[in-house]
Amino acid sequence: MFYGIKLKDHAGTITGKYQPKSGDLIALTMEKPRRIDDLNPLLIAYVFSSDGDLMVFVHSSRSISMLEEKSIRFGVFLMTLTTNTRIWNALHNEAANSTLVQSVLQANTQTPVCCGNDFESSDSERVSDIIRSTKLNTSQEAAVLECLKTRKCYHKNNVKLIWGPPGTGKTKTVATLLYALLKLKCKTVVCAPTNTAIVEVASRLLSLFKENSSATFRLGNIVLSGNQERMRINKDHALLDVFLDHRISKLDILFSPFSGWKQRLESLIDFLENTEAKYEKYVYELKEVQRLKEEADKKKRQEVLNIPSFAEFVKKMFYVTSEALETDMVDLCTHLPKSFISSENVKEMLAARQGLQRLRYFLQENDIIKGSFNFDCFKRLIHVDCLPALSLLPKRFDIPDLLEDRDSGIPDMLDKRDTKKFCLQHAHVIFCTASGAAEMNAERTGTIELLVVDEAAQLKECESVAALQLPGLRHAVLIGDELQLPAMVQSEICQRAKFGRSLFERLVLLGHNKHLLNVQYRMHPSISCFPNKEFYGGEITDAEIVKESIYQKKFLQGNMFGSFSFINVGRGKEEFGDGHSPKNMVEVAVISEVISNLFKVSRQRTMKMSVGVVSPYKGQVRAIQERIGDKYSSLPGQLLTLNVRSVDGFQGGEEDVIIISTVRSNSNGKVGFLNNRQRANVALTRARHCLWVIGNETTLALSGSIWAKLISESRRRGCFHDAEDEKNLRDAMNEALLEDVSSTFRSLSIRNVW
Repeated sequence: MFYGIKLKDHAGTITGKYQPKSGDLIALTMEKPRRIDDLNPLLIAYVFSSDGDLMVFVHSSRSISMLEEKSIRFGVFLMTLTTNTRIWNALHNEAANSTLVQSVLQANTQTPVCCGNDFESSDSERVSDIIRSTKLNTSQEAAVLECLKTRKCYHKNNVKLIWGPPGTGKTKTVATLLYALLKLKCKTVVCAPTNTAIVEVASRLLSLFKENSSATFRLGNIVLSGNQERMRINKDHALLDVFLDHRISKLDILFSPFSGWKQRLESLIDFLENTEAKYEKYVYELKEVQRLKEEADKKKRQEVLNIPSFAEFVKKMFYVTSEALETDMVDLCTHLPKSFISSENVKEMLAARQGLQRLRYFLQENDIIKGSFNFDCFKRLIHVDCLPALSLLPKRFDIPDLLEDRDSGIPDMLDKRDTKKFCLQHAHVIFCTASGAAEMNAERTGTIELLVVDEAAQLKECESVAALQLPGLRHAVLIGDELQLPAMVQSEICQRAKFGRSLFERLVLLGHNKHLLNVQYRMHPSISCFPNKEFYGGEITDAEIVKESIYQKKFLQGNMFGSFSFINVGRGKEEFGDGHSPKNMVEVAVISEVISNLFKVSRQRTMKMSVGVVSPYKGQVRAIQERIGDKYSSLPGQLLTLNVRSVDGFQGGEEDVIIISTVRSNSNGKVGFLNNRQRANVALTRARHCLWVIGNETTLALSGSIWAKLISESRRRGCFHDAEDEKNLRDAMNEALLEDVSSTFRSLSIRNVW
C-alpha cells in the first residue's frame, strides 16, 4: 500500500499554494470535492516523503486498484500528523529521562528547605540589576527570584507554577526570568504550545536583551529552533538573527575551509599591502587576454581595450572585499557564542570596521593619482589606520579548555560534528514548540538544566511529555492560567477523557502551589471588577496606570456608553446556518451602528482607537465580517483599527474597546457553550478602556450561567442599557427585522387553493 503520486495541474506544473509535506494526511478523490460528503468512500494517504515539488510518496489506508489509480485526480489536505507522531513517540520512549515526570505527578508535599536555594553574591548582583531595569512589581519579582533559586536545588526535582491572570504582565515576567537565566548561563529550553506563542516570547526576550545590552548583536547564546515558514520568519524579521537554520547557514559560510572568514581577511590584508602590484598584475592580465584574442582571430576587429585607472581599480576591489569582510565581522559577533568570541575580539572588530569605513569615505571623496598628495594620504590611511587594526583580528576562534585537541578551532569542530549541534550545545536559551522538544537529545543539545513552558495552561498534558523528558532536566517552570481557555479539542470523546487538560491544571488539582501575579495593567477598574471577583476571588489589584486618567476621560467623551455596559437587544433572533453555528442579525446591525459611532468619534477627536468585536460563535463572526467588510480599513489616514474574531482566537489579545456579541436569543435560557466559564473569562478581559456586552437579557438571565450574574452586576452598577432607548440603535434593529421579514417572504412558495 505504498504509492508514488505525481503532482500536476492541467498545464503540468504545480500552481496551488499548498505543497504536500512529510507527515501530512490527505484524502484522495476521483472528482474535485465540494462538500465533506464527496470524500466518501474515504481513501486516506499518509505522506512519508517527497521528491521535490512534483512527486510525493504515500502509504494509503487500503489497496488501490489499477482502475482507481488511473481515476484518482485530486487530493485534499486533512491534517498533519507530525505533532501527534512526536507525542506518541515521547509517550512510548522507554529510554527517555522520566525522573521529573515521576516526581511531580503526585500531591504536593512539604519538603525541607534546600540549602542550595541561596544565590551566590555575584549571581545576586546580576539578577538584582536585571530586575531593577525591568521594573517588576513585588509579585513579579518574587516569582522570578523563586524560579531562579529553584535551579540551585539539587536534592529534589521541582516544578514551579506561575499563575498569570489576564493583564498581569505574564510575558514581561517570563522575559525577565529568561534574561536572568541567560546572564547566569543556565542551560534552558523554552517551550510553548504553538509557533505563534513561542515567537512572541522569543521576541520579548530579544527586545529586553537589546534594551539592556550595549553589544546588541551578541546573540550567539540564544537559539530559536523550528519551522521558518510556520513561524513566519522572513528575511526582515527581528528574530532572524537567532533562528537556528539562519545561524547554521551563516556559520557554514564563515568557516568554509576555502572561502570563509580567514580567507577573506587574508585577501583584504594582501590587497591593501600590495595595491600597486595588484593593479599592475590586473592591467597585465587584461592586455594578455586582449593579445590572445587578437592572435586567435586576426580577421575580426577587436574592441578597444578599456583599462581602468588606478583609482577606479582600487575603489572597485576595495569596496567588494571590505564590504564582505565587514559583513563577516557583524555575523561573527552576532552568531558565535560568547565563549568563542571575547569582548576584546568585539572591540578589535569595531575598530577595524571604523578604519575600513574611513578609508572608504576617503576613496569616495578623493581621486588618487600616483605621486600626488592624495596618494600619500591613501597610503598613510592603509598603513597607519587599516592594516594595524586588521592584523589584530583573530583568524581562528578557539576555546582550548573545551576541546580535546588544543590546536583545534571552530572549523575543526564543525568538521567533526555538525553545525546544528555546535549551535545547540553552546546556546544557553533554546526556544522551540513543545513538540519540537522531541528532537532535543543529549548528543545534540547537551544537558538541560531548566525547562520553561509559556502558555502552559493551553498545552495538552500529553504534549508536555517530550519537553519533560529533556536530557538531564531537573526543574521546570510552568506559566499560565487554567481559568482561561485550554487547548482546543474537537472530539467529544477526547473532551470527556480530559484529553485537553494541561499539566498546569493537573498539578493545581494535585495541590501544587502556584505563585499569583496579582497586579493587572490592562483593564480600567470598572472592567476588571466583575472578572476579578468572579474568577479570581478579588485577589487582583489594579495598577495605577489603569485607573481614571485624562486619557480615559477623553476616550469616553462622545461615546454612547461608559467603560462597562450591558446593551440589551431583546428583539434579536438566533439563526442556525451552515455548520450549525448560530448568528443573530439584529445584534449584527447594532454592532455595525456602534462601530460607526466609534469611527465618527475617533475622526472628530483625531484619536487613535483599536476596536475588537468578539463572539463565541463562528457564524456570528462571519456575519459581522460580511456586514462591515473593509469599510474601516481602506480609508487613508485611518485612526480606527477593527479586529473581528472568535473568543478562542482572541486569547492573549487586547484592544481599547471590546464589543462582545453573545448571539443566543430564546425563551428557555439555552446558551450552549456560551456557558463555558473559561471562554467567558477570556471574552470579558480583553478590553483596556471600554467593554460593551450585547445580548438578550431574558435568555441570559434564565441561563443560570455567569452571564446571568453579569446582567445583575450591570443593573446594580447602573450600567444596563436598552438598545431601544437609543434612536440610532432602534432604527438599525428595525431595519434588520424588516430585512429578515422580506427575506422570509421571498423564500415562501405561494399557490392558489380553490
